[in-house]
Amino acid sequence: MRKIIIATHHRLASGMADTLEFLSGKKDVIILDAYVNCTEITKDVKTIMESVLDGDEVFVFTDMLGGSVTQYFAPYANDHIHIICGMNLPLVLSIALMHEEKLSENEISSIIEESKQSIIYVNTYKIENNSDDE
Repeated sequence: MRKIIIATHHRLASGMADTLEFLSGKKDVIILDAYVNCTEITKDVKTIMESVLDGDEVFVFTDMLGGSVTQYFAPYANDHIHIICGMNLPLVLSIALMHEEKLSENEISSIIEESKQSIIYVNTYKIENNSDDE
């Protein structure tokens, strides 16, 4: 089973999970809003990771590479626990909506590269299609 964990500084994780549910209907996302309350993040991370079953494929999305949230999850990375930092909505949505079979490293890398294409400086972007697509 694929599990999605969104872990960020402050409440970014809650907002991303809420938007993911709105767009995809996916409700079983595990959220860590770090440093919002007085709990120790190391305990929160350990509790979350202890809930992962051996057969689970886990995607942990974090906000910043050098950030403490990513650093606390990084030791758990292995062939079925994927830590991806610098998340954006297209990336999280793509992983959430993918087929349930285990994703290869190439598939994951391809999805990450695709999501990078949605980061655009709109001031210099020429919009060729005038449709109201949303």
